[in-house]
Amino acid sequence: EATLLTSSTLSIALADAETDAINGRTICLWQCYCRVLFEKFQGNAEDKLKHPQELQSNIRNLENSHLLKDDTPHYRATSSSSFTVDILSVASINQLDLLHAQQSTIATHTSVRNFFNATEIDDADPDCHTDITMQHVESVSKFCRKRRNVVSPVLRYLRSQYANTRWLGKKKNPTGWLCAQVRPYSGLRKAQSHYLQTGQELPDYLLIFDDDTYYNMEKFQMNFASVDSSIEKVYSGCLVRSPIQTINFTFPFGGFGSILSKGALVRLFGKNQCPGLDGTNDSFNNNGSDYISIEEKESSSTEDSSSSFCGRLKENNVGELKYFTNGMSLVDLMYKYSSTERYRDVNKWTRNAGFCMHSDWVLGYFVNYYNVSTHVAEPYYKNVPHARLESYKGSEIYRKPTGFCRNDPTCEKDTEICHRATPEWMEMETKRWKLMAPDKFK
Repeated sequence: EATLLTSSTLSIALADAETDAINGRTICLWQCYCRVLFEKFQGNAEDKLKHPQELQSNIRNLENSHLLKDDTPHYRATSSSSFTVDILSVASINQLDLLHAQQSTIATHTSVRNFFNATEIDDADPDCHTDITMQHVESVSKFCRKRRNVVSPVLRYLRSQYANTRWLGKKKNPTGWLCAQVRPYSGLRKAQSHYLQTGQELPDYLLIFDDDTYYNMEKFQMNFASVDSSIEKVYSGCLVRSPIQTINFTFPFGGFGSILSKGALVRLFGKNQCPGLDGTNDSFNNNGSDYISIEEKESSSTEDSSSSFCGRLKENNVGELKYFTNGMSLVDLMYKYSSTERYRDVNKWTRNAGFCMHSDWVLGYFVNYYNVSTHVAEPYYKNVPHARLESYKGSEIYRKPTGFCRNDPTCEKDTEICHRATPEWMEMETKRWKLMAPDKFK
């Protein structure tokens, strides 16, 4: 909330955060947040931020002042000669030092073009982190772990794994954790809006990770610059694999990030039309009882409907159908699915309403089941049509962590990916690489 920050502290933070917008670079939004806070605090150092949503329109105005305007929203997916990476950091206003560290380290590599972020300010319910209580958290957990009348095997399994009250009680900030489950999709929607409004070409890769995640961008470029980014690929820095004998479901461990190719972004941002399946129809619900198994679906003469967008939507595996309207992109659907049912209203949830997914599961589900990525290469999964999410360099958590999944909480120097990195470690590691390759950093 930054309620204890004084105007002098914010002035220093703002000065440190200044960056230019030349060459199409995007000013990071946390700088905008600091600017608005500075203006709010300047008149009274003891003032407190009671309503973060009041800042939202001001932040949008500051952000939009750095965007190139176009009367016809569109995005470009054409190829350019330079290797470009955009970053989306899922962050919090309670730990801006991490976001600042990422901007001054990861984002200074020459391959990085835009550094987006999503904080509480971007949440559909921006007061969630201040208004909900531990009682709300416990009620959500108890509601989501109930599986009566849930027909879909996917949703039944995921709800059985939903965070229990005992685990949540051990977290440092359980209310903040719960509110953050919707944040990646506010951030993705922000990135989508940026590409539409500016007409800026899609990057070769979009990286999505937490604010305490570190990527060695020089090594990343070495590994990906020669790869055809137009191919639909989504990699997980650490892939979590559910017990195969129970269900074939994989999802990215958010702290290690997800890597989305330009081809995957085209699928995520593309508009979809499914006549007759508009979710505004009141007959659609959110408990998976409208789930239609693959065996029950009619086959299309041109394509197996199980692999098409509309065919998958009709399955309604996790209750997403009710949130769909024609013309939506997958990102729009993911945002509506995760943000419509507010946690503060948990006591009003019925069996047809409620958001019962961890944030990582949402990405895992939509990437795998809506064919955002090409099928994985492992022969073992050749008969699993929804095996789409790839592990990066074999980094997985199944029986035990392998690869980069072991980089938590300590990381060795020169590692490609680090989770729970401190600002000091980020600065130290980047400084080493700047000495070795000074021409690769801004």
